[in-house]
Amino acid sequence: MDFAFSENTKQGKEIHAVIGVEHKGALTHYFKRSMEMGNYPGVWSLPSIKFMPEEFTDHQNLETATSLFEKLSLERFGGVPIKVQRYLTSGSSDKNPMGVMVTLHLYEISLEKAPALNPRYYSEAAWMKPEEYEQASVGQACGLCLRLWSDYAWMEGLTPRPFAPSPK
Repeated sequence: MDFAFSENTKQGKEIHAVIGVEHKGALTHYFKRSMEMGNYPGVWSLPSIKFMPEEFTDHQNLETATSLFEKLSLERFGGVPIKVQRYLTSGSSDKNPMGVMVTLHLYEISLEKAPALNPRYYSEAAWMKPEEYEQASVGQACGLCLRLWSDYAWMEGLTPRPFAPSPK
């Protein structure tokens, strides 16, 4: 998740974002958040971008989701095309460093090629199995985005068990 601390966040306003997950079998494409990020710096995560809730009310509308992922690609992935395959799930939580309600919508995506990472947002990318993600994330805070993906992957039989800790 790519939330920066702002006056709106400090005042307790809600945050809304789309999250993308690219996966092939047991492998998931993770992105390590830049140390410059306002929260969860240096944490392995999924690509995300915030939006204003009035701009995107039908979360199953892939056309609107695609426009948000295009913005994400231009800002963070060097313009590499992102195809939104389908809507997966949504969730909300206030268990995060900002102490505000965060609502996320998870989409299955595919990238045309390896992205050119903007170091302001992501420092590296890697394809990992759940066990590899767990090892790479030991001692790191977990956000709602990974909890949504972990639970979805487990419920859909993509992994034998959830692999992300509860959000912190």
